[in-house]
Amino acid sequence: MSWRTPTTCWAADETTKVIPVEAETPSDAVFLATHSSIPIFERDMVTNAKRVKKTDESALLKAVREQPADQPILPILGGSGTGKSHLVRWLRATLPMTDSRRVVFVPKHRMSLRGILDLVLEGITSERATELRQKVATAVEGIADEQEAKLRLKSALAVLVEVRGKRTDVPSEEQELREWLASSGGLSALLGDPVFRERLFDSKSPISRLVREKLTGRGIEDKEEAFGFSPDDLALSVDDIARAGEAAQSVAAALMNQAERELAATMLNEQLNSAVSQVFGIGGEDLKELLVEVRVELEQQNQELLLLIEDFSIFQGIQGGLLDAITLIPTQDNGVCPMRIVMAVTSGYFIKQMPDTVYTRVYKVFDLDSPTPQVTFAPATVAARYMNAIRVGSKALDNAHKAGDERPNACEQCPVNESCHAAFGAVDGYGLFPFNQHALDKAVRSRLVEERLSLRDFLTQVLRPVLFNQHDEIEHHTFPNASFDAAFRSGAVGDLDSIEDEHRLATSDVELSRRRIVLVRYWGASGSGPQNLAPAIHEAFGIPPVEGLHSDVPTLREPAPTLKPLRQPPSPPVPPQKSILPRLVQAVDGWRSKGLLIQGNRNELRRLVHGAVVLRLSFDDGLGGTLMWTDAGKQWDSAFGAQTAIGFADQANPDAIITLDPKNDEDVRTLRALAWVNDQGDWRSLENGEFLQRFVEEKVSAWSELVTAALLPARDTKDDPELEVAANTLLTMSKALGVSDAFREDALTRTQALFAPAPSVPHASRPRLQQWQKVVVADPQRLSRNQLQQRVLRLASFTQGPTGSPIALDLPRVIRALRGRDAASDLPASTGLLEDTANTVRTRLTALSGVRDEAGALLPDISNLGGELADVAKRIDMLVAERAKAGQLPGGIIPSDLRNAGRVINPGDAGRVQSIGSRLRTWTELSVDQQIRLLTDDWDEPVDRVATWLKLASQAVRALEENLGSGTNTAAQLEYNQARQALIDSLQAAAGFLSTAQGSEETT
Repeated sequence: MSWRTPTTCWAADETTKVIPVEAETPSDAVFLATHSSIPIFERDMVTNAKRVKKTDESALLKAVREQPADQPILPILGGSGTGKSHLVRWLRATLPMTDSRRVVFVPKHRMSLRGILDLVLEGITSERATELRQKVATAVEGIADEQEAKLRLKSALAVLVEVRGKRTDVPSEEQELREWLASSGGLSALLGDPVFRERLFDSKSPISRLVREKLTGRGIEDKEEAFGFSPDDLALSVDDIARAGEAAQSVAAALMNQAERELAATMLNEQLNSAVSQVFGIGGEDLKELLVEVRVELEQQNQELLLLIEDFSIFQGIQGGLLDAITLIPTQDNGVCPMRIVMAVTSGYFIKQMPDTVYTRVYKVFDLDSPTPQVTFAPATVAARYMNAIRVGSKALDNAHKAGDERPNACEQCPVNESCHAAFGAVDGYGLFPFNQHALDKAVRSRLVEERLSLRDFLTQVLRPVLFNQHDEIEHHTFPNASFDAAFRSGAVGDLDSIEDEHRLATSDVELSRRRIVLVRYWGASGSGPQNLAPAIHEAFGIPPVEGLHSDVPTLREPAPTLKPLRQPPSPPVPPQKSILPRLVQAVDGWRSKGLLIQGNRNELRRLVHGAVVLRLSFDDGLGGTLMWTDAGKQWDSAFGAQTAIGFADQANPDAIITLDPKNDEDVRTLRALAWVNDQGDWRSLENGEFLQRFVEEKVSAWSELVTAALLPARDTKDDPELEVAANTLLTMSKALGVSDAFREDALTRTQALFAPAPSVPHASRPRLQQWQKVVVADPQRLSRNQLQQRVLRLASFTQGPTGSPIALDLPRVIRALRGRDAASDLPASTGLLEDTANTVRTRLTALSGVRDEAGALLPDISNLGGELADVAKRIDMLVAERAKAGQLPGGIIPSDLRNAGRVINPGDAGRVQSIGSRLRTWTELSVDQQIRLLTDDWDEPVDRVATWLKLASQAVRALEENLGSGTNTAAQLEYNQARQALIDSLQAAAGFLSTAQGSEETT
């Protein structure tokens, strides 16, 4: 079968004629041709939410015909765009013309106050009618422009609020606040303030919208609600209050409170209708009198009056008179004709704005708001009728309507009627092309708001954009395209989100492949995966099917990929479909389709890529292979860490070596396959696992090459001798600083010592050691430690590119260098000061005698203490305490100083002092490393604590010894001495060896 030529079967400009923004625009012929029944919910009371029955427009028509005169009000309720205006328009087109009924249809748009009056007064020639026409004309014509009308309305509001704003039928607290707001310094002052006028005259303010409606009629863009003040309209900023005049500042500041703003808005709204009446020359009473007069005249003509109002809120300002006139029931005394009204009105306006007396005059309520969230119309039925009207054309529909002919069906004359309807579907003989049921359902789903979609939104956001905006693309076979996909993507979530699904539909023509994916995504059934659709669908859009892919064979969500230019194995049999995709696989699909990927999933994908790349890094230059990743992983985190070196294109990461892009199919397929195998455990468990494994290997190899190029720049073997000398000299400097790791045997720890910071040990009591360290590591005539570190990094570090900053150390190379020489006798001249520095450092290692003597002079000798230092200190403290208690403590002894000096000594201090002293006495037997380690070790504080106590203890012992050996004893003293004789004997023995120790310290 060949598709029609041209491809489209409608004219683009007919779309805007048949699908206008509002229901009253098209002709009756077009309106009736596109009308389809929509669900209506009928109630017999406004407030009855339980007794609701689902019905249709025939029930509405029946209710209008049967509506009794004493229940003249029939409201059609519903939210914006639900079809209220459509039903009123349908009633006007459907109600049979009779001589006994005068029908007045009041459209909601472009209907000024003067226009409404003209509609009601049409055919009425009484003096009162003429007078009222003249009154309104004079009022309107006396207004030069909208600005003048806004000024008048503002002024009228200010006067009315001040005059009528007070009320006594409210709580006392509200009475008081009303009285203040109604005073000259209240709302009246605010309305007269130039700062507030800016807010009041804003184009979206209630006053501006009211003036615009009364002068020119309500615009298409205006909401279906009465205009009025809300608390937000009175919310002024602090800056506004500061700029306001003195008279308005106090009330403006008070309106910062939400409760006071709400009351102020209420008071303004109470006077809004009266202000409108004053400015535009007609009030509620005027309209009531007019309608009563009209009804009297129609009664004399034996007629009844039916008002069909598309939006009752346009009567704002005069609605009271209209309602009073409607609720006036005909009697023998008043001589008025029956009057009925069918009004489209939003539910909120009807319930909140109508007086309770109106409810008693309501016959039935027809509501278009569904009790449950749902689309209340049949999209395919509505679409089929509108598309037929567009195909036929508005002019042809008008001609048929005027002639009384049957409504034309454009599909009946189409040469591909049968094939088209079979492939795309039809409703009541009207074809759905270019949509089908699946495409319509998904488009509708994309436009749902809280599970609802209005009829108007369906027409203006689904049908019209495709039939008008993309008419030429359909004609020239460039549809469906990326713009269609972007517009309705949220309605097709889960359909062909997988890149493997897409590659099943791919061919060598990239653009055609993209369109085929969009076609199958929307025109195919949800969840059916890659498939060929009905041949007529492919032919209509100029998208050939994929060979070997059948629509009648169940397909998988995970089919065999066909990406080019990779070599493809024969397609294996398709295994059964998996019911649930692994979480991380779904994340990859969502990232590609919607650009969304949560941080946790990003991190997991980074780790998968990192692990795959690390396993494939092979260093053929002898740098240690994978050992440097497994045994020294921390060393490599900065060089190739998952968080820093692996980035995503939608997140800036200048340090990334590998960047994963959702628009790069190879990146996405690799990530998806890694996520699959991570979930399944091995490639054999994956559908088409052999191909995916080979595909991943190729991609990961390419990533590994990137990492290798970034981290392993080419090495020059001629640098090895220089590196050996530099590394070993640097190690010696670290030893001289007392870096403990420098003295260990394992290579990794020694390498870490090259760059370890110097210990924060001041050695303030050893100036000779400080000076020696300084000349070893920072001789201004030689290379410093920092300069040597930079040289080692230059020779043995990995960088981001050949000239980047060092990010990781070539650990095996440095380890080999540390096993080499530290002499520099044959280094090339280009090494500069390195040779001199290395030789000087080696020489200065032997210049330790002065540093050793300095250490020995600081060390106290406690070898002859006669017991453990803690025990001796305790015994001396006890004796000092006893002598102090007896009042015989010699001068010069401060017990607290002695006691505190003993308490701060740590348990190991004495042993540390003895160990250091022992090693100093065997100095010549120590190796150079042992000597440096001894001198640079951190033992200053233990030695200082022991020396401080020893000095105080020696002074105390000498003083006690002199006190015990001299002077005349009193009887009490003799008794005390006898009782403590044993302790004294022991003290004298201790005094002997402490005196010897102190003498030795002073000599040193």
